[in-house]
Amino acid sequence: MLRIKYSQDLLNDLMRYFNPAFIRRMLHSLAVPPSRYYLRVNTLRISREELIARLRRYGLKVFPDEVLKDAVYIRVNNVPQEVPVSKYTIVADKHAAESVMMGANLYIPGIVKFDKDISPGDYVTIIDPKGNVVAWGRAVVGSDEIRSKQKGIAVKVMISRYRVVSLRDLDEYKKGLFYAQSYPAILTSHLLDPSSDDIVVDMCASPGGKATHLAQLMGNKGIIYAFDKSQGKIERLKENVIRLGIKCIKPIVHDSRYLHIDYPWLKADKVLLDPPCSALGVRPKLYEEKTLSDVLALAEYQKQFLKAAYAILKRDGILVYSTCTMTPHENEYVVKYAVRNLGFKLLSQNIFVGSYGIPINGIDHELLQRFFPHLHDTPGYFIALLRKS
Repeated sequence: MLRIKYSQDLLNDLMRYFNPAFIRRMLHSLAVPPSRYYLRVNTLRISREELIARLRRYGLKVFPDEVLKDAVYIRVNNVPQEVPVSKYTIVADKHAAESVMMGANLYIPGIVKFDKDISPGDYVTIIDPKGNVVAWGRAVVGSDEIRSKQKGIAVKVMISRYRVVSLRDLDEYKKGLFYAQSYPAILTSHLLDPSSDDIVVDMCASPGGKATHLAQLMGNKGIIYAFDKSQGKIERLKENVIRLGIKCIKPIVHDSRYLHIDYPWLKADKVLLDPPCSALGVRPKLYEEKTLSDVLALAEYQKQFLKAAYAILKRDGILVYSTCTMTPHENEYVVKYAVRNLGFKLLSQNIFVGSYGIPINGIDHELLQRFFPHLHDTPGYFIALLRKS
C-alpha cells in the first residue's frame, strides 16, 4: 500500500497542532478513497428516490445520505487491487493518474509520456510520474493519435487500483441527473443557503460543482456570477452548466482578486469562496510534493480573495470560505485575518457533522467545521461561515 509523505518542514509545522499518531493515521487515510462515493442529485430534474431507483437497476449499491437530502452515495471497496503490467506503458500526470486509479478512463490531455509503438487495441499499463502503477486497460488510439490529438479517450481502463463504476458512461450522467461531488463540498453550498432572489458570486467557480448546486438550491432563479481566471476553466464550467440544465449562472473569465476594482457595480448578497489551496486533504492521492513555503504563499494568496469578497458583499452579506486542505495557515489563520483585519464576523453553521476547528487566539474555533479523512471518512476539508459587518 502507498504511504503518503509530507515534506519535513510541513510535518514539523503540523505537529504544532496535531500529535504524531494523529498525523500518521491521517496520512495513511489519504492514500485510500473514502468508503462512500458521493453524488449530488440534480433535484431540478429528478427526485432523490427516482435517481436511486434508476442507478440500482445497474446493480449499483446506492443509498441516501442520512443528513443531506440531495446527496446519495455508492459503496466503495477501498482495498487496493493488483494491477497487471503490460509490454506498453503510458505515464499520466498526477491529477489524471489519481482519477484513473479510481477507474476513470485516461484522456489524452492527461498523458505526460508514452511508448512510441502503441496501436489501438494494445493492452497498456498506466503509471504516475513517480512510477506507481495505477491502472491497466486497452488503448483506444495509437501513439500517433496521442501525439496529434488534443482531446479524447486514450485508454479504456479495465483494471484500476480502486474501482468505482464509470458513471460518465451512464445515460443518467449525460442527462444531467447528478454531479459527482465530495460530501463536504455538497455541505458547503447548503451552509451558504441562498434564496431564489439572491445575487450570488462564486469567486473560483470551475469546474462548477458548487455554482451549479447553488443554482439548484435557488430553484434556477436569481443570478450567480461564476468567475474563474482562465478561459479553459470557464469552458469546463460551461459544460457542466449545460449538462445540468442551469439557466441562472453567468460564467465570466476574470481574476477574482480584482472584482471590486474591475466590477465596481457588483454587490452580492452571498459569496462562495473556495480559493486555490494546497489540496492536502484530497484523497486518494499518490504522493505529495508541497512544502511549508508553498502553504504560506497560498495563505497570502487566499487573503487577497477575501479582501475582494468583503468589498463586493452588501452590508450583512454572507460569505462561506472553504478549502480541501488541513493546514491552519490556510484555514484558521486566514479566517482570523478576515475577522481581525477585514471586519467579518464568524457565524454558527446550522449543519454540523464534522469536528471543531483548531483552537487559536482571536477566533471561536467552535464556529469552524473541519473534516479529517481518518475521522470522518471524507477528504480533508474546512468550512467557515462569515457575515460582513
